[in-house]
Amino acid sequence: MNGPVGVWTSWLTALSLVACVVVGSAATTLYGAERCEVLRYEVTWNGNKAGHGDITTRSDTRNVNVIAQAVSDGMLKAIVEIWSRVQATFSANSFKPQAYQFHLKSNLSNPEVIDLTFDHKSQLVQVNKQRGSEREVHSEKFTGTYDPISAIYLLRNQKDLTKPMFVDIYDGKDRSRLLVSFAGMESVKVKTGVHAAVCLDLKLVKLSGGDKGQLATGKLWISNDRHRIPLLLTSSPIVGTVRLELVEAQL
Repeated sequence: MNGPVGVWTSWLTALSLVACVVVGSAATTLYGAERCEVLRYEVTWNGNKAGHGDITTRSDTRNVNVIAQAVSDGMLKAIVEIWSRVQATFSANSFKPQAYQFHLKSNLSNPEVIDLTFDHKSQLVQVNKQRGSEREVHSEKFTGTYDPISAIYLLRNQKDLTKPMFVDIYDGKDRSRLLVSFAGMESVKVKTGVHAAVCLDLKLVKLSGGDKGQLATGKLWISNDRHRIPLLLTSSPIVGTVRLELVEAQL
């Protein structure tokens, strides 16, 4: 059970990171215009198909909305059926987060929902969590901390990718820090073809709770053009290697 769950957790982390980069890469094209972009990905675990997902980004002159969805597939689905959805809305002008929702359903556990609503006047985030019949509602300060999507949008808005970057993230359960560093320029082959790419090293570190420390590491390749499309993301958790690969792009 730890294996499949660990894979899914790593995949969710990967898809969330890709979603963040998708939004950030749209900084120059989404701002001030109505636009819709859809990217589709396949995931493998140790070389075997494990799932698929898509990321849809919509924007207008005021807000940006991102939805990332994923389902288990292939050998992973034979063990456990899982569906997940992450949605975030934030300002197109200031990048300030407005709302963040996370949904997870599985045939082996109770459904989980996390809903975050940000109040920038009071600097409080309203946290509403439910797992099965258990529910928790509270508010807490969020100064200097962002939800996973708006946080990386802030980072990816930087034009110089060769400079190290980091941002602190809160997803309703844990506080973590994502560190991004430049790894070089190279060509990468995915199912959409061979692309010139920028390679980035990623590290996610947990900042809260009793088990602080590194959560995940990985590498991300994004297209070296004006679209800055995330092409490939690899992560190596304890349970094996997870690979998230672009299979279709609707720009």
